Amino acid sequence: MQLIRRLLFGEEPGAWWLLAGLVLIAVLTPLITLRLPLVEKQLIDAVILGQRLSLLPPLLTLYVGLWLGSTCLSTSGRLLQKYFAERLTKRLQERLFAHVEMLSLAFSRQEHSGRTLSLFVNDIPNLTSLLGNGLLGILGNVVTLVLALAFMFSLNWQLAVTSGILPPLVVVCLWFATRPLRPAMRRAQAKAAEVNERLHEGLAGLRELVTFGEENRQRRDLSRSLGDLLRLRMRIAMLETGLGTGQLVLSLAVSAIILGYGGYLVIRSETTLGTLIAMRSLFGYAFTPASQIFGLVGTLQKARGTADRLQSFLDQTPRVPESPDARWPSNVEGRIEFQGVGFAYTSDHPVLQDISFTAWPGQMIALVGPSGAGKTTIASLICRFYDPTCGRVLLDGQDLRDLTLEGLRRQIGVVFQDTFLFARTIRENVCLGYEDANDAQIIAALRAANAWEFIEGLPNGLDTNVGERGFQLSEGQKQRLAIARAFLRDPRILVLDEPTSALDARSETLLQAALADLTRGRTTFVIAHRLTTVQQADRVLVLSEGKVVQQGTPAELLRRPGLFRELYELQFGGDWRLRDALPPASSAYLDTMVSDGV
Repeated sequence: MQLIRRLLFGEEPGAWWLLAGLVLIAVLTPLITLRLPLVEKQLIDAVILGQRLSLLPPLLTLYVGLWLGSTCLSTSGRLLQKYFAERLTKRLQERLFAHVEMLSLAFSRQEHSGRTLSLFVNDIPNLTSLLGNGLLGILGNVVTLVLALAFMFSLNWQLAVTSGILPPLVVVCLWFATRPLRPAMRRAQAKAAEVNERLHEGLAGLRELVTFGEENRQRRDLSRSLGDLLRLRMRIAMLETGLGTGQLVLSLAVSAIILGYGGYLVIRSETTLGTLIAMRSLFGYAFTPASQIFGLVGTLQKARGTADRLQSFLDQTPRVPESPDARWPSNVEGRIEFQGVGFAYTSDHPVLQDISFTAWPGQMIALVGPSGAGKTTIASLICRFYDPTCGRVLLDGQDLRDLTLEGLRRQIGVVFQDTFLFARTIRENVCLGYEDANDAQIIAALRAANAWEFIEGLPNGLDTNVGERGFQLSEGQKQRLAIARAFLRDPRILVLDEPTSALDARSETLLQAALADLTRGRTTFVIAHRLTTVQQADRVLVLSEGKVVQQGTPAELLRRPGLFRELYELQFGGDWRLRDALPPASSAYLDTMVSDGV
């Protein structure tokens, strides 16, 4: 309940009025409904048996009025309860998504996305439904039970005592009968999360499954998990059916006792026929809440378990917190400094060690080295996806931790190796983070990225939907849209994660031309897996095992022995002087280096 108060009521005080309305309906409904058997008693005893026809119109009017009032209240209560649950679901999902966004990329490395998705689509709706049904159900049932028993004792204490023994007996029986139900529900919930994970992975990796012929194995694994879930849910269904049958048998038994003993009392003139029928109706109103209260307590326990899981998720603190005193960066020049930076994803495995360098405004810095050397980690620290374990990263002399995250990232444009596009239009994907751009600005950015040519040929132009993850477009087209995003953003700092590595020659040529325009005048970091990418770099940082082992211009690094020269010779067949092994741009660049005496 602390979670619900903090997430909803603490920020939306008006929700208390909604809850107060539900409580009022939960109290008023049984007060009106339980008057119906008392009116029935008067109709039988006074009108039918007493033959007082003058009382028939007012009693019938009262009966119909009470019935209509009870129906209206119960209908309003169900609608209001549904609105309460849906509103709470919306609020919790909004807060959960906002929290996921704050948790930095370290979270996505540790938490399975399918399990996180299960919190959104399963746990939160279940929690809000259980809370609505459980809290209000218990209140309404307790009021109904107490009032029904009170009315029964006021009518005939002998019959009330006879039938009043049963509700406590029902609660005791249900206590033992529902004990195996709760662990079965917990196991079914865990298995449902596992099925969610398998479905998410299967859909996301469909291409790989088909390529490697793993469809049958994936189907078998999913079928096994679904079969386990089916068995658990059928066990729950059998337990619930057994409980329902047991309650029905108990209800029939007590009804028989009331009718038998009550009929005996009527024959002996110790009570009236109207009282007997009213007692039978009141017992029905008392028995149902008595049988439901314990189940609703179990429902609240289940909701508490779900709330605990959600709370533990929300209690995770972001590894990249924003300082309350953080400043919006202004007059950014683009000077990036690493001062003794170290970083580790886990405490026992350092990724970067004592990294120090300065990138001056307008410079292009190439990050070169084998896989796992720390190139992408340096780029992530510049974007402040993570904070360094030790040392500092500065922008124009200011520690990145002293700047607002939004302000910092508005100064940085990133073109990833694998561009992610949302299942939206080209216009919406290009305007990501810059929704106020007009068509003239968008088209100018697309022209600069050499992307307008293919967009003009699409049936809907800028309003063409690119499909899930941009499947309607080629890799080269997606990369050009990513570059257009960067042009539209007009950042002072660029991070390029080898955006041309998976492209054909024509797409690469178009992209290289666009990148040359994009990087002009901006501080640029290029993660280079192919060394032809570093031709235009002002300085190359060569990394190995988390350390900078070489740095200098491309020409300087090729002159001296070291890792850069080894990597270059490996990529170009052992002799970097062989012009035929290089693309035309690289051959021209080598002419320059050879003339310099390399």
